[in-house]
Amino acid sequence: MNKVRKFVLTTWRPVLRKVTRMCCDAKVKNLVAFPDVNIGEGKLKYILAKVYVHGEMGQSKTVIRGVSRVKYHLDVYDQLQKEANKLDLCTQCLGGGIMVHDNDKHYIKIYGRSQTLGRADHHEAREVLHEHDKYSSYKIDAESGGQDA
Repeated sequence: MNKVRKFVLTTWRPVLRKVTRMCCDAKVKNLVAFPDVNIGEGKLKYILAKVYVHGEMGQSKTVIRGVSRVKYHLDVYDQLQKEANKLDLCTQCLGGGIMVHDNDKHYIKIYGRSQTLGRADHHEAREVLHEHDKYSSYKIDAESGGQDA
């Protein structure tokens, strides 16, 4: 029996490593392909969150989601969680606020806070938006204080 176990383990070990590597590589590819910014137009409730591979917080990216016509910031976060779960990724909310997006004027204003999720770091949100190709030419104002959501 001992000889059989040695044979099976030595035969299957490289296969298991390859399957594990493919699984991890797929999750990292999902993380890289995960959209950084998804915001609507007009006055939005927005959240700032980290998306990461489960168990590997070192491999994460900061994302922004902004949706108009939602009652609570948690609704926006729920949408983000569903989007991440489809790709087998995890999320951590960093806070929320209000965003006013005027596509015609290439202007975004970020202010306020979520009463449930807390205040997002608006300056970090501004940096994430500036790094995105679509919003790099926008004028983005991030207020440190401001109105509550």
